Amino acid sequence: MTLIMLPQAMRVAIRPLTNQFLNLTKNSSLAVAIAYPEMVLIGSTIINGVGHAVPMFILIFATYLVMSLIISVVMNTLNNRVHLAGR
Repeated sequence: MTLIMLPQAMRVAIRPLTNQFLNLTKNSSLAVAIAYPEMVLIGSTIINGVGHAVPMFILIFATYLVMSLIISVVMNTLNNRVHLAGR
């Protein structure tokens, strides 16, 4: 099973799995209570204390962008490893 069925299933499942990982990352940034509350809480504290909201939001957005790019790179690397050579 691990030598025949799993590689065939991985070829089909990698792209939807990548989309699910990226959606999970993006959706959790919208629903702050689910994940990453510390980063947004610290950002809100800095915004309230200093008053510079735009740089703080840019930093938070950049963090989510980097996380999404890391997930994409890892999943694309995995996709290239399980992809057939002739295709």
